[in-house]
Amino acid sequence: MKNSANLYNPSFLAPAKWVLIIILIILFGLAALIRFYDLTDAPLDFHPTRQLHSMLIARGMFAEHTDIYNETQKEIAIRQWKAEGLIEPPIMERLTALTYQILGKEVLWVARIYAILFWLFGGVGLYFFVREIAGRDAGIISLIYFLFLPYAALASRVFQPDPLLVTAIIWSWWAAIKWYRNPTWKWTITAGLLAGFSIFVKSTAVYFLLIAYFGIVVFGRGFKEAIKDKRTWLLAVLAIVPYACFHIYGVYITGLLTSQFSLRFFPQLWLQPAFYLQWEGMINGTIGLVWFLIAILAMFLIDDKGHRALYAGVLVGYFLYGMTFSHHITTHDYYQLPLIPLIAAGIGIATGSLLKVLKGPAWLARLTTIFVMMFYVGINAWDVRVTLKRDDYRQEAVIWQELGKTLGEGTSVVGLTHDYGARLAYWGWITPTNWMTSGDMKYRELAGQTFDFDTLFKEATTGKQYFVITLFGEYESQPELKNKLEREYPLYKETGDYIIFDLLHPIEKEDE
Repeated sequence: MKNSANLYNPSFLAPAKWVLIIILIILFGLAALIRFYDLTDAPLDFHPTRQLHSMLIARGMFAEHTDIYNETQKEIAIRQWKAEGLIEPPIMERLTALTYQILGKEVLWVARIYAILFWLFGGVGLYFFVREIAGRDAGIISLIYFLFLPYAALASRVFQPDPLLVTAIIWSWWAAIKWYRNPTWKWTITAGLLAGFSIFVKSTAVYFLLIAYFGIVVFGRGFKEAIKDKRTWLLAVLAIVPYACFHIYGVYITGLLTSQFSLRFFPQLWLQPAFYLQWEGMINGTIGLVWFLIAILAMFLIDDKGHRALYAGVLVGYFLYGMTFSHHITTHDYYQLPLIPLIAAGIGIATGSLLKVLKGPAWLARLTTIFVMMFYVGINAWDVRVTLKRDDYRQEAVIWQELGKTLGEGTSVVGLTHDYGARLAYWGWITPTNWMTSGDMKYRELAGQTFDFDTLFKEATTGKQYFVITLFGEYESQPELKNKLEREYPLYKETGDYIIFDLLHPIEKEDE
């Protein structure tokens, strides 16, 4: 009988190249299939506020170069685009708008296709990255988690920069490994440009790259050697310059980025045990706490100290990222997305190590492993399909279009509506002044802001024609607002979807 070590080396799952190719084709094919299911549904299934932000920007960019809208709509679309402000470079939005131009119309699911393709390309990078560290089997296992984690499957279909961000980070890790092993000018430039592009896509990438790159430099190559090498400095410059230019443009030239630095940092949360419990709950609900813990321990299964330093650097960066964005890490689940590829890598590394020490007949071990993999893929793919099939948001667009027609395009309104008025803005062609929810008020109070109801109401409603309400539960939770509207303003229209008050004709008070 052959030695068991030889049975699992070099690859237990794909001992021949043709087997590997078949496995990868099946995995990427199924991953694409579940993501393209229900492709044309309205993009309200995942953080609609954030997606509507990109939808409004892309439409405005498109409107600037098309005549398919009437003059009023064109003016509104461009104004709404400019009003959305600058959060990060509008790469996805510009790409989508250019595609609209080619197609000659808005096709919302175009952005969904781009997001899916970006995520799948990230899967390619993840396989190469993990294979460099722990071999072919670890790469395959990592890919299975990355492509079929239900949360990731849903999050990889969204009109947000995050799928592109995750992909750019993964390829940056891969390039860093290549540069560490072979620090030529070619790999220096490649690693620097990919890191620079990642940070340019979304500045939060710096948390997943800076310490990781520093770790591989210090513990992998040696600090003294690396610091004397011109290529190290070139890599750093290439990583920093793209976002530095964007930052200078957004802060000092246009001023559009200045608002993005407010209401972000809440160090007072660090002293609250509930913060850490909520953070743990967010990890468990998106990634899976058990997988997270396994991935941490997998760090100690990495043989090469440089690879281990990069891996540990990402984990440290994630911790600092969560502490910096202490509010968002517990309220915005997509803040976990950049961690998913590292968790996938950790699972692959841990499982790959396990496959090397399996006992018993090799054929039975291989068959059982394949069955477990197929079960994981199948059950998760089915869960994703059920989730997508359960919710249909196409009718939502119709409701908001009808509300826009009822109010009239471009009408000045105040709104306690879904997604801070973005649905009404996009489908109703009306840009409302947003009335804060009670949650928004608490959020600002956490930052030290105070509010006076009468002052807020007067500022919001002056010169407006209507007060529109679609968040009925929120309306009931603000009795001061409810009493004010129902006592002082006539009801213009009420349906099961919205309530409209006429602000231009207040109810005349009877003489006391």
